[in-house]
Amino acid sequence: MAQQHEWEIDPDAAHPEVGAMLDQLDRAAILSRREPLREGNIVRLPEKDDVVILGDIHGDRENFEKVVDWAALHLHKKRYLVVQEVIHGGPHDPAGGDQSFRLLEEVAALKCRFKSQVQMVLSNHDLCEILGSVIAKAGRNASAPFWRGIENAYGQLWPEIHGAYRRFLTSLPLAVRLPNGVFISHSTPQSDALKRFDYGIFDRPLTMDDYLPGGSVYELVWGRHHNQAAADEFAHRVDAEILITGHQTSMPGVKTPTSRHIILTSDGPLGRFLNLRLNVRAPYDVVLRQARKIRSL
Repeated sequence: MAQQHEWEIDPDAAHPEVGAMLDQLDRAAILSRREPLREGNIVRLPEKDDVVILGDIHGDRENFEKVVDWAALHLHKKRYLVVQEVIHGGPHDPAGGDQSFRLLEEVAALKCRFKSQVQMVLSNHDLCEILGSVIAKAGRNASAPFWRGIENAYGQLWPEIHGAYRRFLTSLPLAVRLPNGVFISHSTPQSDALKRFDYGIFDRPLTMDDYLPGGSVYELVWGRHHNQAAADEFAHRVDAEILITGHQTSMPGVKTPTSRHIILTSDGPLGRFLNLRLNVRAPYDVVLRQARKIRSL
């Protein structure tokens, strides 16, 4: 990715929507950092009402909007919505630009409107945008079409918008803890990473080393190949019984590699979501059965 200083920005370019979008993204970032339910880098939801949980969305506007409409946060003032990995995928513009940045903007708008009711946890695709690195999805470069889509929409001012995306993504918590023993994060560290994993990332200010390969944020959002022993150890260390994550695609919409993990896929025709009561500590199999097909809403 080219560095931002390589673009020559025309200060007289007419993009009246850019200023408003920058303001909205930065306001969402401030709300995320100053979230009253946040302790360190974990958001702790109270024992009130319910939560709607999504796995990876990857630009699937149809599924995202179905769940947002169903959640009706404006009517359910104590309902929470937890989302993750909304970028890199979905519809493209006529010039081949990925349009999933619009979903990121929509999440920011929802955060500004509903404040604590909307939470987004950091994902590996988010991390790549923060670092400016390239990521592949289904064997194809997912980064270049994403950047092209932003440029097609905002012209020469696209680096400013992308900078605001990065500020918002950097503000995100790493996890959401429910009072019923459920821990939501994009993934969990795999077994070989647990030996060096620093659980302090959940409590302290993050550094660039945390984001880079080998860092604990990197290991958290990139973890794959989960086994039972690693799942049990991580769950014990974060004081959880059930680990709800995304990151790995599952054609039925849900994947259960261990008796702790429930991996949600929320994009595509088989995408699913969860709706859990916050004051009910349900067994793993009961929570698993509550994974609902989004397209059936």
